[in-house]
Amino acid sequence: MSHQDKDDLRTPLAELKERLRPILECDFETIKRHGNSTLNLMGVAITALLTFGWNQQQTLDRRFDDAYEATKRGFSSIWVAGSYQALMVALRACGDALCQAISARLLEHLRSTPGWLLFGRPTFAVDGSQFAVPRTAKNLAAFAAAGRKCKAAYKNQADYAKAKTTQIAVSLCQHLSSGFPAFWNLGGSSDSERGLLLDMLDRLPKDSRLVMDAYYFGFKFWNRLIDSGFTFVVRAGKNIDLLGQLRLEGKVKCRGDLVFYWPQSAIDAGSDPIILSLVTVMVGRKRMFLLTNELTLTESQLAELYAKRWGIEVFFRTVKQSYERAKLLSRTPDNAKQEIQWTMLGMWMALTEGCKHIPEDRRISPVKVLRALCDLVTNVARRSANKLNLAQQLSGCVIADESGRQSDKNSKDYPRKKRKRQTGEPISDDLRKLAMERIV
Repeated sequence: MSHQDKDDLRTPLAELKERLRPILECDFETIKRHGNSTLNLMGVAITALLTFGWNQQQTLDRRFDDAYEATKRGFSSIWVAGSYQALMVALRACGDALCQAISARLLEHLRSTPGWLLFGRPTFAVDGSQFAVPRTAKNLAAFAAAGRKCKAAYKNQADYAKAKTTQIAVSLCQHLSSGFPAFWNLGGSSDSERGLLLDMLDRLPKDSRLVMDAYYFGFKFWNRLIDSGFTFVVRAGKNIDLLGQLRLEGKVKCRGDLVFYWPQSAIDAGSDPIILSLVTVMVGRKRMFLLTNELTLTESQLAELYAKRWGIEVFFRTVKQSYERAKLLSRTPDNAKQEIQWTMLGMWMALTEGCKHIPEDRRISPVKVLRALCDLVTNVARRSANKLNLAQQLSGCVIADESGRQSDKNSKDYPRKKRKRQTGEPISDDLRKLAMERIV
């Protein structure tokens, strides 16, 4: 080993402090403490991150034990929560404010990067996912879809039991260029993804562009986005029959590649129509139909935008499967929300650290970065004296090169309950003919 290599080696504790710099640089003085607590808010934030964000222990108690030991060893001068219950009391009181302060610091760094703007605008992929939580009475009351409807509204007992599944809904806006989870909102099983997105519009940068799948449609929904200063790109297909849905609600008129939509209420009120561009693009080997209110985007730009949207699907798969967070462990609604949002924040900080060290021509492997950071926390908690070069480890956290792969990774005969239909074209010949007849 060369002399330079020895100089690059550092203790696990020194490496951990370096990775926690975004938290150490935050100002928590304006955040109101809970009651007469003497806990240090920076210590609360670090312990929460190491408990939920960078930890792969199987139980909450073990996660907290490692986080407590690592935090106490690295920051012995601050007052740290001595039990998991004490940590959750603090997080229920000021956990949201701590997350917002750290997210603002990370977002400030993201704004300074060259990839902040994509085709002239900050661009975010939008999607939602469900995370299971324990079926306790409190979680059932807060998250179960069946809580809003009586038992008689379901056809059979199986449908009712499925509706009583306790899940927390996460609506995510992922920065398209970097892949960082920049904004998220939480709700229950019965909360719609569109509603959760609308509730966090005021947190998104102005003039942002949103790239969404075919679920995000509707005149009121689109008008809300337009009135808030956002542009959007949304996929259209026969699986939702998007333009057919619009035709049933109001009038659809087509002229060339443009679609003009007026609901009857907007016509009666003298409101302007929504003008959209319907564009056919090739994403990989698939033909897709995209609607956008940003009429200056070219077909190649739209194809690139929607191809990048796949990253948000991979992100949820990484969190739920690779990082084993498909089912949360918290038994109360408030604790479950803290668990998932500190998990998301931990992912953001991990990806930020990983992207600093990987080669520019390689793609980052989020799960490899997370494993490296989890091992680091464990080493600090176990008081390991073995020195390491974490930057060198992170530089190797890249996705394997499969450009020369000959076989297909998909299992075509895998038994699945859900049978997906082909997306197809968003507007049928009959609907196009009817729409053209209505052109003034």
